[in-house]
Amino acid sequence: MANGSNQENSKDFEEVYHRFYGSVYRFFTKRLDSKEVCEDLTSDVFYACFKNFDRYDASKATLATWIYSIANNRIKYYYRNKKDYILADDDDTFIDLPDDSIDLDGAVFLSQMKTYLSAALESVTEGERSVVMLRYYSNLTSDEIAHKLGTTAGNVRSLLARTLKKLAKYFEKNGIRWE
Repeated sequence: MANGSNQENSKDFEEVYHRFYGSVYRFFTKRLDSKEVCEDLTSDVFYACFKNFDRYDASKATLATWIYSIANNRIKYYYRNKKDYILADDDDTFIDLPDDSIDLDGAVFLSQMKTYLSAALESVTEGERSVVMLRYYSNLTSDEIAHKLGTTAGNVRSLLARTLKKLAKYFEKNGIRWE
């Protein structure tokens, strides 16, 4: 598409925009709760597409792959920025996304699984959620978590084991499989 004139590129881009806008927006709505954020991220994706439309190379990727790669990057940046904000506020609901080394299909799969995990974490108590988040998202040891929560490491390990069983039951009940 790099060979066309600006007017041709604009017309081509307009067709791409109409063809993919709805599916890109749905991509975000399946991963985020905020309509406004989904709209903003969708706009960001198409702005990036427009800005770089003349650089798209069909020999390297399909148009859909190129667009969803941009969308996947936008959601990663969103979560990374949100992580910085949330960690500063000690909010326990953050779910991180995979790094850049994962292929798009794998990233989408992991994103869906993390969406399920986020919902599952909402099904447990705040204390249970805190222990899971501190252990697996902040990578704290049982001793560090115990110190932070004012309890013993043994209590942390017991609570973590019970919570993981609850989460497994939640997944089973909802037909969610990790494989």
